[in-house]
Amino acid sequence: MMRDIVYQSKSRRFVIMLNRYVWENRCPDTGAVLEGAPSPCSRIRTGLHFEDVLKITSQNIAVQAKEHPMELLSIDAAELKDGTYHVDFVFSGEGVIRLQCETISAQMQDIGAPWPAKCHPKHEILDILQDENIE
Repeated sequence: MMRDIVYQSKSRRFVIMLNRYVWENRCPDTGAVLEGAPSPCSRIRTGLHFEDVLKITSQNIAVQAKEHPMELLSIDAAELKDGTYHVDFVFSGEGVIRLQCETISAQMQDIGAPWPAKCHPKHEILDILQDENIE
């Protein structure tokens, strides 16, 4: 949700709170639930922040829809010719939030306890990544 995303321009910090799927309970090669996993499907609240952010842009993001759920699919990064970096947060529905960063300096921390989820995320990109792991 947009209310879970903040850019603190003076301190050059980008902060996002996520409901992260706990992939650690699944085999990275097959996707099968690992034996002894506390729960086959669960989520956990996670904080992620980037330092040294110079600028933020977005595409196909409804910034006024503060309560609209957003599904983060991937985070991609690339170094630019001037030595800075783009970090792209890619969301379902072709939404992108792009950070222009002086350096890539990020921290992520789970907060609280996991809770049961209905099932694991199902997105075409996950199927593609799973197929690449099998090959």
